[in-house]
Amino acid sequence: MAHFLYTIIIYPLYQIIEFAFKFFGDVFKNTGISVIGVSMSVSILCLPLYIVAERWQQIERDTQKALEGGVKRIKSVFSGDEQYMMLSTYYRQHRYHPLMALRSSFGLLIQIPFFIAAYVFLSNLSALRGEHFLFIRDMGTEDALFRIGNFPVNVLPIAMTLINIVAGAVYTKGFKLKDKLQIYGMALVFLVLLYKSPAGLVLYWTMNNVFSLVKNIFYKIKRPLLVLYIILCACILGADYFLLFKHNGLFHKRILLTCVLSLLLFTPLAVKLLQRLLDTALSPLVEDKKLRFTLFIASAVSLCLLAGFVIPSYVINSSAVEFADIDGYGSPLAFLLESTMQMLGLCVFWPVCIYFLFRSRIQTLITLFLTTVLIAGIVNTFCFSGDYGTLSRLITFSTSISQPPKLIIIVNILAILAVIALPIVVIALGRQKILHGIVSIVLIAECAVTAFHAFSIQSAYRSYKKDIAHSVQEASSVTPVFHLSKDKLNVVAFMLDRAENAYVKPIFDAYPELYDQFEGFTLYKNTVSYNQGTLLGAPPLYGGYEYTPYEMNKRADQKLVDKHNEALLTVPRILTEQADFRSTVSDLSWANYSWIPDMSICDPYEKITGVNTERKYTSLWIKQNSDKVKPNITSSALKRNLVWFSLFKMVPVVMRDSVYDDGLWWGSDSQTNDNTEFIDYYSGLAFLPELTDFTADTNMYCMIVNETTHSNQTLQAPDFTPAAKVTDRGPEAIADFGGIGGNIAALKLLGKWFDYLKANGCYDNTRIILVADHGIGTSDGKKLDFPSDWPMSYNPDHLHPLLLVKDFNASGTLTINHDFMTNADVPSITLKDIVKDPINPFTKKPIVPIPPDEKKASGVVLTHNWQPGANLINKFRVPDADWYTISKDMFDIANWEQGVH
Repeated sequence: MAHFLYTIIIYPLYQIIEFAFKFFGDVFKNTGISVIGVSMSVSILCLPLYIVAERWQQIERDTQKALEGGVKRIKSVFSGDEQYMMLSTYYRQHRYHPLMALRSSFGLLIQIPFFIAAYVFLSNLSALRGEHFLFIRDMGTEDALFRIGNFPVNVLPIAMTLINIVAGAVYTKGFKLKDKLQIYGMALVFLVLLYKSPAGLVLYWTMNNVFSLVKNIFYKIKRPLLVLYIILCACILGADYFLLFKHNGLFHKRILLTCVLSLLLFTPLAVKLLQRLLDTALSPLVEDKKLRFTLFIASAVSLCLLAGFVIPSYVINSSAVEFADIDGYGSPLAFLLESTMQMLGLCVFWPVCIYFLFRSRIQTLITLFLTTVLIAGIVNTFCFSGDYGTLSRLITFSTSISQPPKLIIIVNILAILAVIALPIVVIALGRQKILHGIVSIVLIAECAVTAFHAFSIQSAYRSYKKDIAHSVQEASSVTPVFHLSKDKLNVVAFMLDRAENAYVKPIFDAYPELYDQFEGFTLYKNTVSYNQGTLLGAPPLYGGYEYTPYEMNKRADQKLVDKHNEALLTVPRILTEQADFRSTVSDLSWANYSWIPDMSICDPYEKITGVNTERKYTSLWIKQNSDKVKPNITSSALKRNLVWFSLFKMVPVVMRDSVYDDGLWWGSDSQTNDNTEFIDYYSGLAFLPELTDFTADTNMYCMIVNETTHSNQTLQAPDFTPAAKVTDRGPEAIADFGGIGGNIAALKLLGKWFDYLKANGCYDNTRIILVADHGIGTSDGKKLDFPSDWPMSYNPDHLHPLLLVKDFNASGTLTINHDFMTNADVPSITLKDIVKDPINPFTKKPIVPIPPDEKKASGVVLTHNWQPGANLINKFRVPDADWYTISKDMFDIANWEQGVH
């Protein structure tokens, strides 16, 4: 219950405070100003509530003053029960109840949730530690400007108390003594509570008191609104000048913020326009109390479901297993429940509290605001969805996002203006029930989507626990699963998901020891993949040219999943059935079209052993390296970022990159690495020496799949290991290459494993192949100048997979080969000089290597249908315009042709 109340009451305020802190920090680059900005933001947000509180307090004071004479007379004449009965009658006659005296405490009560939220946020904020501001040496600890003996004298709490007393003296001028004592008593209470608190928190509360003092002074001057407006205009113009001419942030973001701030200059006109609308077009809703309230509640609940469950559920439902069992949370529905509770507070609890503070005209505006936001959010989410790439478990995109085309922005803005006009026009025509009906339909539809997605996610989770989880039960120790031979042949292939070919040479140059460890290897620099995703890009790697997307689509009478499983097992079956080999394969990509590979596809084959090494050793690695993992970072970030993703989808497209904030989602903690997910993969390579022995008495084939290279994880140089806080990202020359850390980590771990093979006399008799299903797209990658009538401009590096090969007894430093290759050549490389005239055991067709000068990558697909559910049952869903043929050199546009040739 405590967690529930905190989530709906305090956490929305915590998020507002965190956003303000990050916003002012980004603008002014000063932590002290960030804290002051938080205080100013909270004071501005609370100003309408303070105005209501002041009105209630004045009503209470006036009422008590009017009743004071009668109360004194009754108390002087009556006593005991008679006095109680007479006072009750007297109060009832004047329509007053003693409990109404609580209204005078409202101004204090509304500060409590904000104080709790600020206290929770600022008390343990790592960004404050070590930061100085003015005379404050460290904002993360008490200021302790000087000491008397061993007693620290903290100036800030004392200054805070003095300012509070002055503000109280201004505010309570002419009040009764008991009202003054209440104010002064609270000032002393806060002095005691905050005396030993971090200076950042005390600075926040000190500035709250400063703003309170300014507010109280405004109450005492003539025409306070005019003075406030003049000050506001001066601040806005100063901020506009700073943003346009002094700040060095992205230009389009500065323009956007300047426009938003400048709109505040027209506040008086906006107020007059709203008053006019309330008197005319909106008067039917002002006068209909019941309809207004039901529309308000329906809109609030709909917004809660839309942002709290519906939009996030599309993300989780797309790959429910990926969000299962994170930090002990079990079902992914736990995260959707958390996001729904957050939105229950932001969209229902706080709006309801505010709604009943005001009269019908303000209630009408609140209702109209929620209804408009709801409809605009739906339009933006589903009509202007956009394609921003693949989301990680932390709800960050795989690539940076950019502004959409100007035409989309204009159309989106026009649609939003239409949405704003719609409720006003409908109400003006006296058809407000139509508006209520629209919102009701939306609410019913959201309930249906919520129920469907909840059932689908839970079903996927139950299936995962029942059929898959047993195969990847976490190990408490490491025992060998890959058995190699010292005196017979070994072939070991590593499928390193999304390993980038273009990164190999820069990485080797940055870490020259890799040249020695990778003795005898050849880098096939001119290698192309058939798709930027694993689902379409991996089958050719496993099974050869019969399993390119185009060839798989030609066999339209067979299910894709069956053809995919064939590709995975083609080489192991050839080696075990057509040569004297045994095979061990691990984590085969999308085996049985399961997110966690279903290695039971190996069960029918006696000489093929299927294992899972990814996700299996995570806890063991963390236990051995507990200092390198930040606890619960994945679940904490996920619970927060799901709501921000909803906001991202609901805002106008021009604002989305601002909401995304380069993947930080306006969080105050920049250390948001999903260590646990990365360690799921990294641990499989880190324990590779322990997973390998040399006890095989026959030729051995191992296919080891690992996704360390797929991650954009920031890692600690020079070893590129997971770290709770990364302080060294490696050489500047390569540090900013997207996702390069995972590539370096994998190559370094493999280099150590190669040293292990050499030390055990098992390197020369082992053929080693490192290959990827597709590339990552380097940050400095080339952009091909596609013809204007082609459907898209594409970064070719996404089709540039790693291909590194060491043959038996190969030696010498790294060789660069520029022959045109595809990752579909891997089966031929694997079987070379081992199986004469190999035959695919599934299709009975020969595996024939294609000479480089005759080779074409026919049927390359630019469509990114990376999930099984995004395709048909038997065929990949690919538009005709997305088929391409590449030859000779993928980086020369002259070698690209539309269609399959």
